[in-house]
Amino acid sequence: MLDDDLVRSFAALERGMSGFAGATVIVDVRDLQIRDEAEMDALAGAICAARAQGRDVRLDARTVPWRRVLKKNLSAQPPVDSALRSDVRRTAIIAHSAQPSKRIRK
Repeated sequence: MLDDDLVRSFAALERGMSGFAGATVIVDVRDLQIRDEAEMDALAGAICAARAQGRDVRLDARTVPWRRVLKKNLSAQPPVDSALRSDVRRTAIIAHSAQPSKRIRK
């Protein structure tokens, strides 16, 4: 579920990536559940901030709602195509549960 905590987690992880100078970071959102467009805009804003600081971070927008967000917030982003997707070297999954964890009692 996309929320403010997840956006902050993404931004912190992306800023902290070291040893990837000149690398392209692709943010694949196809399985990401969303509540509203404001959260989508927040993630696009984090990507935009990384791009403004000179890092090549791109939103892989395959669905209509994400394409609208891409067009509105990241129109200058170079495209993400199948060749770039197939060149992915590492995957980082940033996720958390929207439900509190249940502890098993013994």
